[in-house]
Amino acid sequence: MKKIVLISAIIFLALISLLLIFGRTFPSFITITNLSNDASYLKLDNDLFYRQTLNNCGPYSVMAVVNILAEKRLNPEKLSEEMSWRIYKNLTFPQGVINLLHKYGIKTKEFVLKNQKDTEKIIWLKNQIEQGRPVILLIKIHHVLHYITIIGYNENGFMIYDSMQEKAINNPRKTIVDNECLTGNRFYSYDELIKLWNDGGYRIFFKNWAVICYK
Repeated sequence: MKKIVLISAIIFLALISLLLIFGRTFPSFITITNLSNDASYLKLDNDLFYRQTLNNCGPYSVMAVVNILAEKRLNPEKLSEEMSWRIYKNLTFPQGVINLLHKYGIKTKEFVLKNQKDTEKIIWLKNQIEQGRPVILLIKIHHVLHYITIIGYNENGFMIYDSMQEKAINNPRKTIVDNECLTGNRFYSYDELIKLWNDGGYRIFFKNWAVICYK
């Protein structure tokens, strides 16, 4: 009887550990370096500012990264058909985003920055852009989880490709572009972006989750 209880306890602990690992609950160690520029940005083709279809922010974010790093123009709706790790109404786990990036030759590294100060998160994101690495974040906006792609910054905030940006009046499949954007279609001040990122994830899972992308 004691042996059965012990085995059951071991199995339970193993399952809990796997859940915590899968849910990206363990904070990452990060390195922060001094910034060399007041502004830096990565080039995304201006005619790729697509407005997403229902819950397809994951594949649309992948489309932006592949265009920036591999200079390929992919159909985001085709990418949505290829996306794995999806559940009800196309809700997508981060692993699905990572797998799709790998399929198109993009290398990745995941980070969980929930234990870092907001100022450190800002500098870390800037560091990635300076190194030519777009960053996909999981944020919460309008009470829903949402993937966006950080592709630039200036002294006032971050430039982003956001597939949930407002629709363009003359073409509902495209989005408007915020005034301060030298790249991307959405501009958030540092405080705005960090608040949305801090609100992202679900309970203890995927809090301040990010994936950096590189060749």
